[in-house]
Amino acid sequence: MSRLLCLAVLSLAVALVAEAQNTTGKGIITVQNAKFVDNACREFQFAGGNVWELMEAAAGKLQPDGTAYLHGQTVVQHLFSQAVADNIRVIRAFGHGASGNFVLQPSPGDSMPLVLDLGRHPLLHDQAWTFTACFTAGQYNEAAFQALDQIIAEADKAGVKLILTLTDNWRTADGLYGYVIWGGAQHPEEFFVNPAVIQLYKNHQAAMANRVNTITGLMYKDEPAIFAWDLINEPRSACDIHHPNATCDAPETAAIQAWIQQAADNMKAVDPNHMVTVGEEGFYGFGAPAASIATNPNSDSTGWAEKAGQNFLENHTPASIDFAATHIWTDNWEANTTFGVDPKVFVNNWISARIADAVSLNKPLVIEEFGKQLPVPADAATIASVRDPIFADIYAALQNTDIQPCCSFPPSQFAAHHAGVAYWEYDYLNGATDSDNLVRMSDSTWTNILQPAAAAVVQKVAALPVVNGCIPGALMASSGSSGSTASPTDTPIITSSIVGATSPEPATGGVALDTKSPAVATSGRKMLHI
Repeated sequence: MSRLLCLAVLSLAVALVAEAQNTTGKGIITVQNAKFVDNACREFQFAGGNVWELMEAAAGKLQPDGTAYLHGQTVVQHLFSQAVADNIRVIRAFGHGASGNFVLQPSPGDSMPLVLDLGRHPLLHDQAWTFTACFTAGQYNEAAFQALDQIIAEADKAGVKLILTLTDNWRTADGLYGYVIWGGAQHPEEFFVNPAVIQLYKNHQAAMANRVNTITGLMYKDEPAIFAWDLINEPRSACDIHHPNATCDAPETAAIQAWIQQAADNMKAVDPNHMVTVGEEGFYGFGAPAASIATNPNSDSTGWAEKAGQNFLENHTPASIDFAATHIWTDNWEANTTFGVDPKVFVNNWISARIADAVSLNKPLVIEEFGKQLPVPADAATIASVRDPIFADIYAALQNTDIQPCCSFPPSQFAAHHAGVAYWEYDYLNGATDSDNLVRMSDSTWTNILQPAAAAVVQKVAALPVVNGCIPGALMASSGSSGSTASPTDTPIITSSIVGATSPEPATGGVALDTKSPAVATSGRKMLHI
């Protein structure tokens, strides 16, 4: 590198560090040194939330309970401005339709009924199902895309990041069932193995990455508001709690693993800038250690979760998967009876095992979806005694308290890998719908747990030093590096001597670079999961 370029990039480094002293979360978030970092090498951790039917709301298809609370803003504008005020830094949402009323890939003509062999799928209870093929792969609803444009643009304006799902395993629009039909297949599990079906999914990945936002003018693959892509919301085989005695074996789990590898690699090919994760619940499957399988929500001796097609550690091993993610649904999985004790024990065991795996993978862990069902309506005493203890435990884990380290990892390393949580469900429609998972802003869960925890995370991150060994995104652009071509010998690296960090972190084995960092500076309600 020339001396002039060295001076230029060093000056840029100083400017980036100065900016980073006051803000975090700027530009596209990446993973370096097993931490989320922004484009100025500030570590990024978050308290976040899940929202339902956000694309529909952005298109005006959903109406909140009154409009006075919006103060003249749109629903989407209010969501993100309120999230910022509440220190909710990441919102997870479907990047597609959630019901057949408003879809991203619609049909241009009349629908044609098709009868598929869907017998063993968990939602169909061994019954043949007549599916109306009312959607068409690759033909997009511009109104739906413009709703996504609005969501991304408003999130960026507010400084909120988005985790967007690319499709859904459950019976929703733009989901697994549609792809099976579009590809001419006959069973839902062909989604993971049928070449024609897989190609249609890959085509959609490319369409999403290359979509030009009508508001920002950027392709989605260049949008700084996008935190990550979920490949699919909660992938499963047919072998789960509904069919615990079905003949299911390791090849089904292996097929999903092969699909994850292929889908993640392709997403990185069409969008090398953003992070990718699976989007799964996080069960342990065939071949996992017995101690790991013991943390599954097996409510009886059938081991349904082991047969569900997931294998948490293996699923997050590919290099094209940037971080590990898990969901927690003690009620939907019937986990309350798993250990015969308080579900808090289940939650503690679940989180501990998966953080330990994240440490072994040297990747961050995000609990990207969790909730606790309540009767509707629920009184204050029920909320405080039933839901609040579970939420308190999960947020205590994020704040590095309560959850005990396991295995052979030191506590500091164990705690550092738990980088984010997103609860279900953020109330952006002012309580317009009754839901057994909705957290209203008048609930003790919100005032006593979520708000203080989110504020604590922001304060914690503000005090963290710049990540040692990190390559700022803007520096990579200036040095002519791009993605995997970056070289530690050619690209300046942020170190404690540059940033003046008071407590620099030691590099792991002297290799602390993620050379795939981008060169860009910049329900109804909840579906039943059993």
